[in-house]
Amino acid sequence: MKPIRNLHDLLIEQLQDLFDGNLRQLKFLERIGDKPDSTDLQANIAEYTRETTRQHNRLEKVFVLLNEEKLNGPCNGIKAMILETNRLINSCHNKAIADAALITAIQHINHYEIAGYGTAVAYAKVLELHDVAEILLDSLRECKLADSELSKIAIEEINRDAKQPEAVLKVSES
Repeated sequence: MKPIRNLHDLLIEQLQDLFDGNLRQLKFLERIGDKPDSTDLQANIAEYTRETTRQHNRLEKVFVLLNEEKLNGPCNGIKAMILETNRLINSCHNKAIADAALITAIQHINHYEIAGYGTAVAYAKVLELHDVAEILLDSLRECKLADSELSKIAIEEINRDAKQPEAVLKVSES
């Protein structure tokens, strides 16, 4: 990691973190895309993959505008969340619970991105890099919308389905 001497350097570090995190997230989403039992969740993950690709392309554009290097080490935050997701999913005893766990994991990653994009937008505005801020703001908006969509699927479908095995277990124990 390069030394961070000013807000511009901190912006670049944040963008590099987002860039590497995006790459890791794309690989993760491709691996898990067909794993959910819920067709709504599968469709959501497919859309989220497309959005992540658009965000990645926007970051590429930002690096060109800033004439900066894209990579400067791994995004350890996303890397750790993906490892934790794999552990969590492998611990689930049925598909409905695994779908609920998958939403939890994707939302953790998404909230990390929301924080990253929000911070990068704020830095870009202070540095009067308004074109960069606008590009990043598009990604921030997408992340927030994706989070809302995941919450909606969880509330309307997945969490109810995940609760059902618990009810069956209680009846069978009687």
